[in-house]
Amino acid sequence: MSDGGFAPIQTERLVLRRFAARDAAAFRAYRDDPEVARWQGWSGCSEAEAEAFVADMAVAAWDRPGQWFQVAIADRATDGLVGDIGVHVLADDARLVELGATLAAAAQGHGYATEALDALIRHLFVDLGKHRLQASLDPRNRSSAALFERLGFRREAQFRRSVWIKGEWCDDDVYALLAEDRGGRDAA
Repeated sequence: MSDGGFAPIQTERLVLRRFAARDAAAFRAYRDDPEVARWQGWSGCSEAEAEAFVADMAVAAWDRPGQWFQVAIADRATDGLVGDIGVHVLADDARLVELGATLAAAAQGHGYATEALDALIRHLFVDLGKHRLQASLDPRNRSSAALFERLGFRREAQFRRSVWIKGEWCDDDVYALLAEDRGGRDAA
């Protein structure tokens, strides 16, 4: 486990960083968008909830087993928030991590999710020594499935009608990637 800090990670177009108070309005805007939230268990948030979430994530411990940490995805040129990545270090074994990504509608379709996740995956495997990453998603969300497949994740399981979301039983596909699956891609 790390010391609880999260240092920013820069890519060509993005910076992955902690949330800051200035992010609350943008965070709320995309979390309130029904199309963005369509395949996720949440349905938006109030202004107070967005401000509280951002304040919590600004000081939350990073790489803490059993807890979720949301990494802000910001445009490198403007520092404007375009989305976030959820990172859940599993309580039973800190070498196992669950990921989830959410991007504002205007930021979708530009390769930002691929760029951000690729950089974070490298950090998790190379710098933190994680063994296995996984993502859980509704199979009807073909964009997310394609995203994780592009990053080298394999679909390992489908649990039929196993998750109750927004008034219906949904299937749950589990995608996973092992450090060894990156095939030297993360070599320094």
